[in-house]
Amino acid sequence: MDIRLIAFDMDDTLLGADGEFPRINVRALRACAERGIFLALNSGRSFETLRDFACALGTSPFIISVNGARVDEGPDGPTILERVYDGTHTRAVYEAVRASGLYYTVYTRGHTYMGNSAQRFLYSRFDHHYAHVTRSGPFVYEMVDDEERLRAEGLNRPYKFVALGTEHDARFQEILGRIAPLHMSVSSSRADNLEVMMPGVDKGSALKFLAERLGVSPAQVMAFGDNTNDLPMLSYAGASVAMANGEERVRRAARFVAPHHAEGGVGKFLFEKVLV
Repeated sequence: MDIRLIAFDMDDTLLGADGEFPRINVRALRACAERGIFLALNSGRSFETLRDFACALGTSPFIISVNGARVDEGPDGPTILERVYDGTHTRAVYEAVRASGLYYTVYTRGHTYMGNSAQRFLYSRFDHHYAHVTRSGPFVYEMVDDEERLRAEGLNRPYKFVALGTEHDARFQEILGRIAPLHMSVSSSRADNLEVMMPGVDKGSALKFLAERLGVSPAQVMAFGDNTNDLPMLSYAGASVAMANGEERVRRAARFVAPHHAEGGVGKFLFEKVLV
């Protein structure tokens, strides 16, 4: 295959079951970079939380973060695309998620703000959500548990809102009903969350922007993913690859299926199909 750009979802795709890179994945990505293939991490995570992973690869990949709302040339930038909320959309989505009563987060540059934050204690999976500051190289990332700061700072040019609850929570539909007239871009990285970005913002549109900037055709793009928020980038890529552990809808939509992420499926697939 004539592949010049490869994009990777992170959780349950490029990362193993322990949340780290399987060795075979690192070897494969480095081999791809040595052949001149462009690499891009394409995740719902913030840039700052992706940066350490990018540095660990040793390949200086492009970083597409917050579901396509931001694109950086590498771990040290610069930012080459940023698609943030305007005031009207911010206020409408903020009111909808706040009124739902669900725990929610607001992503901005360098910060994630927690709203209705007491609700997170209902779910053990949010034990790692607490107010703290971390640093990755020159970049500082802060998770904020302060409703006043959320209103004063977090509603200024946010990237996305994420509502979090139970799987297929009925309150997600309440939010969607309230924001329907805005035609927001909506996705889920899991059945227990609802991610809301500005219209037209998703992993696929960001990958398209990057490919066109690099002069790469869709036929020369490969993308790996496992969940429904990966569908836009899988749809764009000429060589779409779903993980064996991925959602059934994602596996049906992809051209290829790679082995399970816990088995280093990305690396195995690359060595078999690209690095030959």
